[in-house]
Amino acid sequence: MKGLLWIGVLTLTWTANAEGLHDPMRPPLVEHHAAVSRESAPTLSAVLNFNGERSAIFNGRLVHSGSAIDGYTIIAVLEDGVRYRHAGQSQELHMPHPTSSIKKPAVDVLRASSGVP
Repeated sequence: MKGLLWIGVLTLTWTANAEGLHDPMRPPLVEHHAAVSRESAPTLSAVLNFNGERSAIFNGRLVHSGSAIDGYTIIAVLEDGVRYRHAGQSQELHMPHPTSSIKKPAVDVLRASSGVP
């Protein structure tokens, strides 16, 4: 019985010491507090209008006026963006406007190239 007790004590001691060992082949761990301190900018992927009601894809989620996600409160969904409140400040985020001209449907392009009005 005394021998089993010593085996148990030695096993516990060995496992306690093994926790402090470092595997040199393991990649370094990212420190959690460093990731928390850097907050990424919000993203706006789309503004949708369905039957006169606007919604948006904000930070990858569907939101409406009054929605609250990830510490952001959506004040209003605008025609081309959203107005939100975060950390006590009100800001707007808009969809980027394409720099090229408005594209015409393929049918109009075919008509123009064939000379048919």
